[in-house]
Amino acid sequence: MASFKLKFRPSTAPDKTGTLYFQVIHRRNTRTVYTNYHIMPDEWDEKTSFLRIGGTPEHQAELQLIASKIQWDTKHLIALITEKELARMEYTVDDIVSAFRKMPKYQTWFCFIRNMILRKLRIGRHGTAKTYRNALASFTRFRDGKDIAIDALDTETINLYEAWLRGRGVKRNSSSCYLRTLRTLYHKAVENGLSADKDIFRHVFTGFAKTTKRAVTLDSIRVIMRLNLPDGSALAFTRDMFMLCIYLQGISFVDMAYLKKTDIRNGLLQYCRKKTGQSLSVGWEPVMQDIVDTYAHLTVGTPYLLPIITKQDGTERRQYERMEHKVNYHLKKIGEMADLHIPLTTYCARHSWASILRDMGTDLSIISKGLGHESLKTTQIYLSSINTEDLVKANRKLISKIFR
Repeated sequence: MASFKLKFRPSTAPDKTGTLYFQVIHRRNTRTVYTNYHIMPDEWDEKTSFLRIGGTPEHQAELQLIASKIQWDTKHLIALITEKELARMEYTVDDIVSAFRKMPKYQTWFCFIRNMILRKLRIGRHGTAKTYRNALASFTRFRDGKDIAIDALDTETINLYEAWLRGRGVKRNSSSCYLRTLRTLYHKAVENGLSADKDIFRHVFTGFAKTTKRAVTLDSIRVIMRLNLPDGSALAFTRDMFMLCIYLQGISFVDMAYLKKTDIRNGLLQYCRKKTGQSLSVGWEPVMQDIVDTYAHLTVGTPYLLPIITKQDGTERRQYERMEHKVNYHLKKIGEMADLHIPLTTYCARHSWASILRDMGTDLSIISKGLGHESLKTTQIYLSSINTEDLVKANRKLISKIFR
Protein backbone atom coordinates (compact mmCIF):
# COMPACT_ATOMS: atom_id res chain seq x y z
CA MET A 1 0.00 0.00 0.00
CA ALA A 2 1.26 3.44 -0.87
CA SER A 3 2.18 5.91 1.86
CA PHE A 4 3.28 9.52 2.07
CA LYS A 5 4.97 11.96 4.41
CA LEU A 6 4.99 15.73 4.72
CA LYS A 7 8.55 17.07 4.72
CA PHE A 8 10.37 20.37 4.83
CA ARG A 9 13.29 21.46 2.65
CA PRO A 10 15.09 24.53 4.03
CA SER A 11 16.46 27.18 1.71
CA THR A 12 20.16 27.18 0.94
CA ALA A 13 20.17 30.93 1.62
CA PRO A 14 20.19 31.99 5.29
CA ASP A 15 17.08 33.63 6.76
CA LYS A 16 14.95 32.54 3.81
CA THR A 17 11.81 30.42 3.77
CA GLY A 18 12.01 26.77 2.86
CA THR A 19 9.49 24.62 0.98
CA LEU A 20 7.05 22.00 2.20
CA TYR A 21 6.67 18.89 0.05
CA PHE A 22 5.04 15.47 0.08
CA GLN A 23 7.13 12.34 -0.28
CA VAL A 24 4.99 9.58 -1.84
CA ILE A 25 6.22 5.97 -1.54
CA HIS A 26 4.89 2.80 -3.20
CA ARG A 27 6.73 -0.49 -3.67
CA ARG A 28 10.06 1.11 -2.86
CA ASN A 29 9.56 3.80 -5.49
CA THR A 30 9.61 7.37 -4.20
CA ARG A 31 8.32 10.56 -5.75
CA THR A 32 8.47 14.14 -4.49
CA VAL A 33 5.51 16.50 -4.85
CA TYR A 34 6.49 20.08 -4.09
CA THR A 35 3.91 22.54 -2.83
CA ASN A 36 3.86 26.34 -2.99
CA TYR A 37 3.77 26.53 0.82
CA HIS A 38 6.81 28.25 2.29
CA ILE A 39 7.77 28.59 5.95
CA MET A 40 10.81 29.51 8.02
CA PRO A 41 12.95 26.69 9.50
CA ASP A 42 11.86 27.46 13.08
CA GLU A 43 8.22 27.07 12.00
CA TRP A 44 8.73 23.40 11.20
CA ASP A 45 8.38 20.78 13.94
CA GLU A 46 10.46 17.74 13.02
CA LYS A 47 8.90 15.57 15.72
CA THR A 48 5.31 16.07 14.59
CA SER A 49 6.16 16.65 10.91
CA PHE A 50 3.91 19.67 10.92
CA LEU A 51 3.91 23.45 11.35
CA ARG A 52 4.47 25.46 14.49
CA ILE A 53 1.93 28.30 14.62
CA GLY A 54 3.29 31.53 16.12
CA GLY A 55 4.18 35.17 15.53
CA THR A 56 1.93 38.17 15.01
CA PRO A 57 -1.82 37.67 14.43
CA GLU A 58 -1.25 38.31 10.71
CA HIS A 59 1.50 35.71 10.49
CA GLN A 60 -0.50 33.21 12.54
CA ALA A 61 -3.33 33.62 10.04
CA GLU A 62 -0.92 32.89 7.17
CA LEU A 63 0.40 29.75 8.88
CA GLN A 64 -3.10 28.56 9.78
CA LEU A 65 -4.09 28.99 6.15
CA ILE A 66 -1.13 26.86 5.07
CA ALA A 67 -2.05 24.27 7.71
CA SER A 68 -5.61 24.18 6.38
CA LYS A 69 -4.35 23.63 2.83
CA ILE A 70 -2.04 20.84 3.98
CA GLN A 71 -4.90 19.11 5.78
CA TRP A 72 -6.96 19.36 2.59
CA ASP A 73 -4.12 17.86 0.52
CA THR A 74 -3.56 15.11 3.09
CA LYS A 75 -7.24 14.19 3.08
CA HIS A 76 -7.23 13.80 -0.71
CA LEU A 77 -4.00 11.83 -0.83
CA ILE A 78 -5.49 9.37 1.67
CA ALA A 79 -8.69 9.18 -0.40
CA LEU A 80 -6.74 8.53 -3.62
CA ILE A 81 -4.67 5.75 -2.10
CA THR A 82 -7.73 4.16 -0.47
CA GLU A 83 -9.61 4.25 -3.78
CA LYS A 84 -6.74 2.51 -5.57
CA GLU A 85 -6.49 -0.17 -2.90
CA LEU A 86 -10.23 -0.87 -2.84
CA ALA A 87 -10.30 -1.22 -6.63
CA ARG A 88 -7.73 -4.05 -6.30
CA MET A 89 -6.00 -2.88 -9.46
CA GLU A 90 -2.31 -2.49 -10.11
CA TYR A 91 -1.11 1.09 -9.74
CA THR A 92 2.20 2.91 -9.55
CA VAL A 93 3.47 5.75 -7.44
CA ASP A 94 3.25 7.92 -10.56
CA ASP A 95 -0.48 7.15 -10.82
CA ILE A 96 -0.98 8.55 -7.32
CA VAL A 97 1.07 11.67 -8.02
CA SER A 98 -0.65 12.30 -11.35
CA ALA A 99 -4.14 11.94 -9.87
CA PHE A 100 -3.22 14.16 -6.92
CA ARG A 101 -1.97 16.96 -9.17
CA LYS A 102 -5.33 16.99 -10.96
CA MET A 103 -7.30 17.41 -7.74
CA PRO A 104 -9.00 20.78 -7.09
CA LYS A 105 -7.16 22.89 -4.54
CA TYR A 106 -8.28 24.53 -1.35
CA GLN A 107 -12.06 24.47 -1.86
CA THR A 108 -12.80 23.83 1.80
CA TRP A 109 -14.89 25.87 4.18
CA PHE A 110 -12.24 26.31 6.88
CA CYS A 111 -9.58 27.15 4.32
CA PHE A 112 -11.79 29.72 2.60
CA ILE A 113 -12.59 31.47 5.91
CA ARG A 114 -8.91 31.53 6.91
CA ASN A 115 -8.11 33.10 3.56
CA MET A 116 -10.77 35.78 4.18
CA ILE A 117 -9.33 36.41 7.67
CA LEU A 118 -5.91 36.95 6.15
CA ARG A 119 -7.31 39.39 3.58
CA LYS A 120 -8.98 41.46 6.28
CA LEU A 121 -5.79 41.56 8.35
CA ARG A 122 -3.77 42.72 5.34
CA ILE A 123 -6.05 45.72 4.81
CA GLY A 124 -6.16 46.59 8.50
CA ARG A 125 -9.72 45.37 9.21
CA HIS A 126 -8.70 43.71 12.47
CA GLY A 127 -12.18 43.85 14.00
CA THR A 128 -13.76 42.04 11.04
CA ALA A 129 -10.91 39.51 11.05
CA LYS A 130 -11.58 38.82 14.72
CA THR A 131 -15.30 38.32 14.05
CA TYR A 132 -14.48 35.85 11.26
CA ARG A 133 -11.95 34.07 13.49
CA ASN A 134 -14.46 33.70 16.34
CA ALA A 135 -17.12 32.31 14.01
CA LEU A 136 -14.63 29.87 12.50
CA ALA A 137 -13.48 28.70 15.94
CA SER A 138 -17.09 28.05 16.99
CA PHE A 139 -17.98 26.18 13.80
CA THR A 140 -14.74 24.17 14.01
CA ARG A 141 -15.69 22.99 17.52
CA PHE A 142 -19.13 22.03 16.22
CA ARG A 143 -17.46 19.95 13.48
CA ASP A 144 -14.92 18.40 15.90
CA GLY A 145 -12.19 19.93 13.75
CA LYS A 146 -13.33 18.19 10.55
CA ASP A 147 -13.26 20.47 7.51
CA ILE A 148 -15.97 20.35 4.87
CA ALA A 149 -16.15 21.27 1.20
CA ILE A 150 -18.02 24.52 0.61
CA ASP A 151 -20.52 22.94 -1.79
CA ALA A 152 -21.17 20.22 0.82
CA LEU A 153 -22.65 22.76 3.24
CA ASP A 154 -26.40 22.35 3.43
CA THR A 155 -29.47 23.43 5.39
CA GLU A 156 -29.28 20.43 7.72
CA THR A 157 -25.68 21.24 8.73
CA ILE A 158 -26.56 24.86 9.52
CA ASN A 159 -29.69 23.85 11.44
CA LEU A 160 -27.68 21.34 13.48
CA TYR A 161 -25.06 24.03 14.18
CA GLU A 162 -27.73 26.40 15.55
CA ALA A 163 -29.11 23.59 17.74
CA TRP A 164 -25.57 22.82 18.94
CA LEU A 165 -25.07 26.48 19.92
CA ARG A 166 -28.30 26.51 21.90
CA GLY A 167 -27.39 23.23 23.56
CA ARG A 168 -24.18 24.82 24.81
CA GLY A 169 -26.09 27.71 26.35
CA VAL A 170 -24.98 30.31 23.80
CA LYS A 171 -27.27 33.34 23.99
CA ARG A 172 -29.58 33.97 21.07
CA ASN A 173 -27.87 37.15 19.89
CA SER A 174 -24.43 35.52 20.10
CA SER A 175 -25.72 32.56 18.11
CA SER A 176 -27.23 34.96 15.58
CA CYS A 177 -23.91 36.81 15.29
CA TYR A 178 -22.04 33.57 14.47
CA LEU A 179 -24.67 32.58 11.92
CA ARG A 180 -24.77 36.04 10.28
CA THR A 181 -21.00 35.99 9.97
CA LEU A 182 -20.99 32.54 8.39
CA ARG A 183 -23.80 33.61 6.07
CA THR A 184 -21.74 36.61 4.93
CA LEU A 185 -18.76 34.35 4.26
CA TYR A 186 -20.95 31.82 2.45
CA HIS A 187 -22.27 34.55 0.15
CA LYS A 188 -18.67 35.61 -0.58
CA ALA A 189 -17.85 32.01 -1.51
CA VAL A 190 -20.89 31.92 -3.80
CA GLU A 191 -19.78 35.18 -5.43
CA ASN A 192 -16.38 33.60 -6.07
CA GLY A 193 -18.04 30.67 -7.86
CA LEU A 194 -17.10 28.12 -5.18
CA SER A 195 -20.68 26.95 -4.66
CA ALA A 196 -24.21 27.47 -5.88
CA ASP A 197 -26.39 29.51 -3.53
CA LYS A 198 -28.61 26.95 -1.81
CA ASP A 199 -30.09 29.42 0.72
CA ILE A 200 -28.83 27.22 3.55
CA PHE A 201 -29.41 29.84 6.29
CA ARG A 202 -33.14 30.27 5.63
CA HIS A 203 -34.31 28.30 8.70
CA VAL A 204 -31.97 29.72 11.36
CA PHE A 205 -32.27 32.92 13.39
CA THR A 206 -30.00 35.71 12.13
CA GLY A 207 -31.86 38.68 13.54
CA PHE A 208 -31.54 40.69 16.75
CA ALA A 209 -33.34 39.54 19.89
CA LYS A 210 -34.34 41.97 22.62
CA THR A 211 -31.64 42.17 25.28
CA THR A 212 -31.34 43.40 28.84
CA LYS A 213 -31.22 47.18 29.02
CA ARG A 214 -27.62 48.41 28.89
CA ALA A 215 -28.20 52.09 29.55
CA VAL A 216 -27.83 53.60 33.02
CA THR A 217 -29.74 56.63 34.26
CA LEU A 218 -28.48 60.18 34.54
CA ASP A 219 -28.62 59.88 38.34
CA SER A 220 -26.47 56.72 38.23
CA ILE A 221 -23.90 58.48 36.07
CA ARG A 222 -23.73 61.29 38.62
CA VAL A 223 -23.17 58.71 41.37
CA ILE A 224 -20.34 57.11 39.37
CA MET A 225 -18.78 60.51 38.70
CA ARG A 226 -18.81 61.41 42.42
CA LEU A 227 -17.43 58.12 43.77
CA ASN A 228 -14.48 58.72 46.09
CA LEU A 229 -11.77 56.69 44.37
CA PRO A 230 -8.02 56.81 45.15
CA ASP A 231 -6.10 59.12 42.80
CA GLY A 232 -3.93 57.19 40.39
CA SER A 233 -5.74 53.90 41.05
CA ALA A 234 -7.02 51.51 38.40
CA LEU A 235 -10.58 52.26 39.56
CA ALA A 236 -10.10 56.01 39.15
CA PHE A 237 -8.65 55.52 35.65
CA THR A 238 -11.54 53.22 34.73
CA ARG A 239 -14.15 55.70 35.98
CA ASP A 240 -12.46 58.51 33.99
CA MET A 241 -12.47 56.41 30.80
CA PHE A 242 -16.15 55.59 31.32
CA MET A 243 -17.05 59.25 31.80
CA LEU A 244 -14.97 60.26 28.80
CA CYS A 245 -16.85 57.69 26.68
CA ILE A 246 -20.06 59.49 27.61
CA TYR A 247 -18.65 63.00 27.11
CA LEU A 248 -17.42 61.99 23.65
CA GLN A 249 -20.92 61.17 22.41
CA GLY A 250 -20.88 57.50 23.39
CA ILE A 251 -17.62 56.84 21.57
CA SER A 252 -16.68 53.15 21.29
CA PHE A 253 -13.66 52.11 23.33
CA VAL A 254 -11.64 51.08 20.28
CA ASP A 255 -12.11 54.53 18.72
CA MET A 256 -11.17 56.21 22.00
CA ALA A 257 -8.03 54.07 22.24
CA TYR A 258 -6.78 55.25 18.84
CA LEU A 259 -7.50 58.97 19.32
CA LYS A 260 -4.45 61.10 18.61
CA LYS A 261 -3.42 64.47 19.98
CA THR A 262 -3.57 65.91 16.48
CA ASP A 263 -7.25 64.95 16.18
CA ILE A 264 -8.17 68.05 18.25
CA ARG A 265 -8.35 71.12 16.03
CA ASN A 266 -10.25 74.42 16.31
CA GLY A 267 -12.30 73.30 19.29
CA LEU A 268 -13.37 70.04 17.68
CA LEU A 269 -12.25 66.44 18.06
CA GLN A 270 -12.38 64.85 14.63
CA TYR A 271 -11.79 61.12 14.09
CA CYS A 272 -12.86 58.22 11.89
CA ARG A 273 -14.69 55.21 13.28
CA LYS A 274 -12.65 52.02 13.13
CA LYS A 275 -15.74 49.97 12.36
CA THR A 276 -17.10 51.95 9.41
CA GLY A 277 -14.50 54.58 8.50
CA GLN A 278 -17.14 57.29 9.00
CA SER A 279 -15.79 60.69 10.04
CA LEU A 280 -17.20 62.13 13.28
CA SER A 281 -16.81 65.48 15.01
CA VAL A 282 -17.20 66.16 18.74
CA GLY A 283 -17.14 69.57 20.35
CA TRP A 284 -14.11 69.66 22.66
CA GLU A 285 -15.23 70.63 26.17
CA PRO A 286 -13.22 71.53 29.32
CA VAL A 287 -14.29 68.33 31.16
CA MET A 288 -12.73 66.29 28.36
CA GLN A 289 -9.49 68.25 28.56
CA ASP A 290 -9.40 67.78 32.34
CA ILE A 291 -9.35 64.00 31.94
CA VAL A 292 -6.73 64.15 29.20
CA ASP A 293 -4.56 66.44 31.35
CA THR A 294 -4.79 64.00 34.27
CA TYR A 295 -3.03 61.33 32.22
CA ALA A 296 -0.87 63.53 30.01
CA HIS A 297 2.30 62.40 31.81
CA LEU A 298 1.61 58.83 30.62
CA THR A 299 1.32 59.81 26.96
CA VAL A 300 4.59 61.74 26.63
CA GLY A 301 6.44 60.53 23.55
CA THR A 302 3.39 58.90 21.97
CA PRO A 303 0.96 60.38 19.43
CA TYR A 304 -2.04 58.99 21.30
CA LEU A 305 -4.34 61.15 23.39
CA LEU A 306 -4.85 58.57 26.15
CA PRO A 307 -2.59 55.97 27.82
CA ILE A 308 -4.45 53.01 26.33
CA ILE A 309 -1.95 52.37 23.54
CA THR A 310 1.48 53.28 24.86
CA LYS A 311 3.84 51.63 22.35
CA GLN A 312 4.02 51.70 18.57
CA ASP A 313 5.51 48.28 17.97
CA GLY A 314 2.90 46.44 15.93
CA THR A 315 0.97 45.32 19.02
CA GLU A 316 -1.42 48.28 19.14
CA ARG A 317 -4.51 46.13 18.69
CA ARG A 318 -3.40 43.76 21.45
CA GLN A 319 -2.71 46.70 23.80
CA TYR A 320 -6.19 48.12 23.22
CA GLU A 321 -7.86 44.72 23.77
CA ARG A 322 -5.94 44.12 27.02
CA MET A 323 -6.85 47.56 28.33
CA GLU A 324 -10.52 47.15 27.38
CA HIS A 325 -10.58 43.86 29.30
CA LYS A 326 -9.07 45.55 32.38
CA VAL A 327 -11.42 48.53 32.19
CA ASN A 328 -14.50 46.31 31.89
CA TYR A 329 -13.26 44.22 34.84
CA HIS A 330 -12.98 47.32 37.04
CA LEU A 331 -16.24 48.79 35.71
CA LYS A 332 -18.13 45.84 37.18
CA LYS A 333 -16.68 46.76 40.59
CA ILE A 334 -17.63 50.40 40.07
CA GLY A 335 -21.15 49.32 39.11
CA GLU A 336 -21.44 47.43 42.38
CA MET A 337 -20.18 50.46 44.31
CA ALA A 338 -22.85 52.57 42.60
CA ASP A 339 -25.57 49.98 43.41
CA LEU A 340 -26.35 49.32 39.76
CA HIS A 341 -28.45 46.30 38.85
CA ILE A 342 -26.73 45.62 35.52
CA PRO A 343 -23.10 44.75 34.76
CA LEU A 344 -21.35 48.02 33.88
CA THR A 345 -19.23 47.96 30.69
CA THR A 346 -17.78 50.53 28.31
CA TYR A 347 -20.68 49.78 25.98
CA CYS A 348 -23.10 50.99 28.66
CA ALA A 349 -21.63 54.46 28.20
CA ARG A 350 -22.64 54.42 24.52
CA HIS A 351 -26.17 53.24 25.29
CA SER A 352 -26.50 55.71 28.16
CA TRP A 353 -25.45 58.71 26.06
CA ALA A 354 -28.08 57.87 23.44
CA SER A 355 -30.83 57.08 25.98
CA ILE A 356 -30.31 60.25 28.01
CA LEU A 357 -30.34 62.45 24.91
CA ARG A 358 -33.53 60.73 23.75
CA ASP A 359 -35.15 61.38 27.15
CA MET A 360 -34.08 65.02 26.85
CA GLY A 361 -36.14 65.24 23.66
CA THR A 362 -33.20 65.30 21.24
CA ASP A 363 -34.10 64.47 17.67
CA LEU A 364 -33.32 60.84 16.81
CA SER A 365 -31.41 61.87 13.70
CA ILE A 366 -29.00 63.94 15.82
CA ILE A 367 -28.42 60.98 18.15
CA SER A 368 -27.82 58.73 15.14
CA LYS A 369 -25.25 61.13 13.74
CA GLY A 370 -23.51 61.41 17.10
CA LEU A 371 -23.18 57.63 17.35
CA GLY A 372 -21.92 57.34 13.79
CA HIS A 373 -24.64 54.85 12.86
CA GLU A 374 -24.90 53.94 9.20
CA SER A 375 -27.39 51.09 9.49
CA LEU A 376 -30.29 53.13 10.88
CA LYS A 377 -31.96 53.70 7.54
CA THR A 378 -34.91 55.50 9.10
CA THR A 379 -32.64 58.28 10.35
CA GLN A 380 -29.96 58.40 7.69
CA ILE A 381 -32.13 60.45 5.29
CA TYR A 382 -32.05 63.34 7.80
CA LEU A 383 -28.30 63.32 8.44
CA SER A 384 -27.36 65.57 5.56
CA SER A 385 -29.39 68.41 7.08
CA ILE A 386 -27.93 68.14 10.59
CA ASN A 387 -25.22 70.64 11.41
CA THR A 388 -22.30 69.68 13.64
CA GLU A 389 -23.21 72.74 15.69
CA ASP A 390 -26.56 71.16 16.63
CA LEU A 391 -24.78 68.03 17.80
CA VAL A 392 -22.25 70.04 19.83
CA LYS A 393 -25.12 71.89 21.54
CA ALA A 394 -26.94 68.64 22.36
CA ASN A 395 -23.83 67.03 23.80
CA ARG A 396 -22.95 70.17 25.81
CA LYS A 397 -26.47 70.17 27.24
CA LEU A 398 -26.03 66.54 28.36
CA ILE A 399 -22.69 67.26 30.05
CA SER A 400 -24.17 70.24 31.89
CA LYS A 401 -26.99 68.03 33.18
CA ILE A 402 -24.46 65.56 34.60
CA PHE A 403 -22.76 68.33 36.56
CA ARG A 404 -26.00 70.04 37.61
